[in-house]
Amino acid sequence: MASAAEAQRLVASIGNNAAIYKIGKQLFTAEGPGLVRDLVSSGRKVFLDLKYHDIPNTVASAVRAAADLNVHMLTVHASGGSKMLRAAAEAASASAAKPLVLAVTVLTSIADEDLAEIGIGRQRAGAGSPIG
Repeated sequence: MASAAEAQRLVASIGNNAAIYKIGKQLFTAEGPGLVRDLVSSGRKVFLDLKYHDIPNTVASAVRAAADLNVHMLTVHASGGSKMLRAAAEAASASAAKPLVLAVTVLTSIADEDLAEIGIGRQRAGAGSPIG
């Protein structure tokens, strides 16, 4: 989805048949936080799927900004490490909105070859060597 108008038409057609509306990177980049504000002010719950991944302070600031938009939930990328994840969770819990923070571990489009390319190998339970 590339525009707020297209998103608003979809929301109008779905109405209350959906509990939460997801806004991803493409739509958020094209339309910005105004669309989130519009959906929230119309009584909709928003799932902001931006997969934040940066230094802990930057992610915490982004989570606070998302919380200020009153999103219901948002995503961070777990590969940012425990300090980043903790900073995101603390920022969310300190906000009035208290959005749920979901950690994405591996993108669904990632294949074994992609993981190997970035130095991540699958391991068997209890084994110390990667599986092919």
